[in-house]
Amino acid sequence: MSLREWLDIEIAGRRERVGGCVDRAKETTASHGAWITVGPRSTADDGPLAGVPLAVKDNIDVAGLATTAGSPLFADAVAETDAGVVSVLKSAGATVLGKTNLHELGFGITSNNATFGPVRHPWHPARSAGGSSGGSAVAVALDVVPVSLGTDTGGSVTIPASFCGIVGFRPSTGRYPGDGVVNLSYSRDTVGVHARTARDVRIIDEVITSGSTPGAPGELEGLRIGVPASRYRDVDPRVTEVVRAALATLTAAGAQLVEVEVRDDLTLAAESGDPLVLFEFARLLRQRLLLTGSPLAGAGLAEVASRISSPDVRALLAGMASAPVTVERYTAARDARWRLREAYREAFERSGADVLAWPTCPVLPPLIGEDDTIMLHERPVPLFPTVIRNTEPGTVAGQPAVSLPAGTTADDLPVGLCLEGRVFDDERLLRIAVAVEDVLPRNDLRAG
Repeated sequence: MSLREWLDIEIAGRRERVGGCVDRAKETTASHGAWITVGPRSTADDGPLAGVPLAVKDNIDVAGLATTAGSPLFADAVAETDAGVVSVLKSAGATVLGKTNLHELGFGITSNNATFGPVRHPWHPARSAGGSSGGSAVAVALDVVPVSLGTDTGGSVTIPASFCGIVGFRPSTGRYPGDGVVNLSYSRDTVGVHARTARDVRIIDEVITSGSTPGAPGELEGLRIGVPASRYRDVDPRVTEVVRAALATLTAAGAQLVEVEVRDDLTLAAESGDPLVLFEFARLLRQRLLLTGSPLAGAGLAEVASRISSPDVRALLAGMASAPVTVERYTAARDARWRLREAYREAFERSGADVLAWPTCPVLPPLIGEDDTIMLHERPVPLFPTVIRNTEPGTVAGQPAVSLPAGTTADDLPVGLCLEGRVFDDERLLRIAVAVEDVLPRNDLRAG
């Protein structure tokens, strides 16, 4: 059921349904590894979201529940208070159903978690649900909850949304409260939303930001959709076929496609993305260990790395310990980030585009265990940079983005169409997303 359908039910009826959602969450933990903790938490008795169940990624604090971040490092770190974004939704009446599984520490895109198990694709369990907010996406796709919170550094909300055939919204960096989160980067991180429809995302966005009540969607007639060529190169042909068909549907409905160049987008993102995260995470992790009273708070990064369960994340932290990002490299990365944001501004101005559109992910969901490489055009390519290639530039620049279901391949794998807007023009982006969603093939989720 969508959030709008939940809201059509009397509040008492919503509360009665929560018990069934708890049972379903436990079932999907066993079958898909979607949840780490199931334990309803609510505060307000009324409000616009009264009785609506909500899933929260387990790197976001919920008072009374452990915030493990999917890692043994924080297995016993029970949160004293809610994260700001959780607090506002609970004040609006939402019931937190529990905490969802993720890639350990949020540091990956497969959600193949060595401690809590892999998060499996909702319809193809041998495949990954994506990450790092994999459990958040699966909880919505399998109709356990109508909406969930994830976090996004380089595509951790939009990528699993694309893989799982749901909607994923990454707001402009800084739009949502960022406290109470086990973060990777204060330059790039933001809490984001998974839902079944763009209309549902607009409802949640209005509650979180105390914005205006969502009104009519945007118009497709005359809408200028920017198509950056860089995001369509070296893409799985099955993905390209679905996205091109979706764009053809939009043009038939009155939209206009315009060529757009975001100058040096992939290069600037590659230059700045990793140094920003690696430099900032080393400091954020130390702060979080100190905040939770961990005995590792005073330990070196190499010792902390030895306590990580997932091999890829352990190797990453060990590399950070042996070859830390220098201040000079970090400063250069920050400069590249601002050049990228300016390139986005210029691209919108030159083209007159209302929104940019491209395949959310260049490839389809990898198989569980494909943690290092994936086949693309009959050749092995590195998994992580390939999966995030299209989402990374916007996350570095801080642009808002929403991934919508564009359709499925012949072998029944979902494909996402990502729409990206101007920085802090989130409300307009979401209005456009609703209009686009209305003409694309119906989201054929198999539950609900």
